[in-house]
Amino acid sequence: MIKALPHHKYIQYQRDVFTKLDFDFKAKKKLLDVGCGDFKDAKVFINEFNLDYYGIDIYIPKKIKEVKNIKFKKASIYKIPYKNNSFDYVFIHDVLHHIDEENQDYQSHIKGLKELKRVCKKGGYIICVEANRYNPLFYPHMVKMCGHNHFRQRYFKNLIVESFPDAKEIIYKFFEAHVYPKRLMYLFKIYDYIMDRFIPEAYRAYNVAIIRKK
Repeated sequence: MIKALPHHKYIQYQRDVFTKLDFDFKAKKKLLDVGCGDFKDAKVFINEFNLDYYGIDIYIPKKIKEVKNIKFKKASIYKIPYKNNSFDYVFIHDVLHHIDEENQDYQSHIKGLKELKRVCKKGGYIICVEANRYNPLFYPHMVKMCGHNHFRQRYFKNLIVESFPDAKEIIYKFFEAHVYPKRLMYLFKIYDYIMDRFIPEAYRAYNVAIIRKK
């Protein structure tokens, strides 16, 4: 098991996601963070895993000058500005459902995933972390109230299978992770425990696919 992130450095949500992801990133390897946003995950990759970090996003992050050792390019998932087989790890966190959120076109999602495969080295890993539509906390809040068109678990799996038919290995993980209010943390951690151990995987907060490229 990967050691949990230090409690004093990162918000509870980040610690939960990376601990439950439980992936053994090797130091000094090249990682591309697709849809890197405000670099919250970048800090973990650089400071905790000591990775050679690259990020792309369709927007230039406001905090780009606040994070050291950042290699950033403004770019779309459909046209990643790097050569074939460039990265040991390609990471994408809560981005896929946004690339064509209004239409949710299946082939658009496939196109994006195939571009991730193109820039990943042979034997490297593509790590897809996507919120689950029918999670009991996400569905009323993120889907109905905030309008996020999260994927159903079956849809997510179909995308992965079709995009990576020649993968050397595909590992799925399903876990609960949310930003919890500090005052109610104890109660929500009980909820977390129950969801991760007793509730069917189809309702857990995150669908994860770890694909090893052949």
